[in-house]
Amino acid sequence: MESSTLSNRDKAEAIQNSIETGTLAEIRLINPASYKQHNPNVATGLQAILGLHSQMPMEKVYTNVVRKFQDGDIGFVHVDYYLFGPTVAFDIHRFENGMSVEHWDNLQVNAQKRNKSGRTMTDGKTKAVDHHKTTSNKELARSFVQEVLIEGHTGRLSTYFKEDELIQHNPYMGDGVREFFGVLEQWKREGKPQSYHTIHQVLGEGNFVLVLSEGYLHGVHSAFYDLYRIENDRIIEHWDVIEEIPPLEKRKNDNGKF
Repeated sequence: MESSTLSNRDKAEAIQNSIETGTLAEIRLINPASYKQHNPNVATGLQAILGLHSQMPMEKVYTNVVRKFQDGDIGFVHVDYYLFGPTVAFDIHRFENGMSVEHWDNLQVNAQKRNKSGRTMTDGKTKAVDHHKTTSNKELARSFVQEVLIEGHTGRLSTYFKEDELIQHNPYMGDGVREFFGVLEQWKREGKPQSYHTIHQVLGEGNFVLVLSEGYLHGVHSAFYDLYRIENDRIIEHWDVIEEIPPLEKRKNDNGKF
């Protein structure tokens, strides 16, 4: 594989696809001498990844990259997997000199069912448009998470949504802005809120923006990866992957989740 001819989005896709084909070492897209791992359940370095892959039930393993984007030296992908079980993930790679030198991800068990609006965790639009609006779309998504999800200013929803329009892929919610915030309020009343407290990274290409945040889900310290599709300066579609952040003593590297 000639890495110099691939875009960063294509390199990220190729790395993740190589899990199924068992060709990660051969494609030479990960720097063997310098690969910083942010998945807290995996040791840093290429050899740790190869060792993990060798433990997978390869007769069941598949990778399906549903969406792929890039933002500068970053390539990031939305993936439907079977690894050790059915999984949905976002994987992010930072490239230097054509090779990945740093990796972040978030993984969640695939519910393998449709939500109340008939949507899966990965279906929906896949191709970025409006590339000239990448910067403003990133700022819109960042502002929404900060102002509404962190600070709780729900009176500002009309700034971010067109009336009640929201295509929702969270497996525990249906379509609509009222539904989204109604479920959040219900969880809060039940004493198991979803709370955001810090934005760590915002990545985007055109009308797709991925926001990496930290907080708590039902009392569990969690990482939130929220992907937003934006249309006419309003959020129109949402996918997410939520994963528990293990305590320090259980992490296999010291690089931090974010």
